[in-house]
Amino acid sequence: PLIGMIIRPHSVPRHTFENILATGVYTINHVNSAIYQQAHQTSARYDKNESEFAATGLTPEYLNEFSAPFVQQSRLKYAVKYIEHQHLAVNGTELVIGEIMDVYLDEAALQSDGFLDLQAIDTVAISGLDSYHSTNKLMRLPYAKK
Repeated sequence: PLIGMIIRPHSVPRHTFENILATGVYTINHVNSAIYQQAHQTSARYDKNESEFAATGLTPEYLNEFSAPFVQQSRLKYAVKYIEHQHLAVNGTELVIGEIMDVYLDEAALQSDGFLDLQAIDTVAISGLDSYHSTNKLMRLPYAKK
């Protein structure tokens, strides 16, 4: 499976993007209501050699010899291998495409049919750069057919 991520324009150094290109791997960690303020703080302009984990109180976690750190407090985490990126001329952003190599999750999320219930693990959503929202599942619908 592939996953896409947009990285803002290079108007300032983008350490995350630079690290992805240099190492070829990264992690994506779902944010929950217990850590959303710390997660938000990771977007501050830290020096390249300054640890966002140390600055925010989040805990780095290394799983199954994957070289990029996960956020221990996250309840759903993806190990991702960089595949490619596309520069989007329309606004100067970068579309980073990665292959999901591994998934780590709190067992409370996994339903018997393989569905991942994000509400069960308190995943939060973000709109814009600074507005965080809780998720409430309305219902699951059957596959749409004509």
